[in-house]
Amino acid sequence: MSRRVSLDQRIAAHVPDPPSRRVTRAAFERIPRGGLRERMQRSLDDAVQIFELDRLLYDIEVDAQHQWLRRLMAFDAYCAQRDAGAGPDRV
Repeated sequence: MSRRVSLDQRIAAHVPDPPSRRVTRAAFERIPRGGLRERMQRSLDDAVQIFELDRLLYDIEVDAQHQWLRRLMAFDAYCAQRDAGAGPDRV
């Protein structure tokens, strides 16, 4: 069973070392340009955009795979008919 990881351990790689880290209430208030809210919103927008693009690519790949499978099955049926001696024009 995995051991629990504290929040401090999880965010340690994303924040400065404790002696130089000073979190104040102002960091969480709305700051006009480049504040925490704006940075978080940009990060969230970027993540959503990446997710939507990945989802679109996934849908395209699934559709292409279905078409490829249909063509493969049709080709397999053609080959089976041809190998049985009844060409596609003789059926």
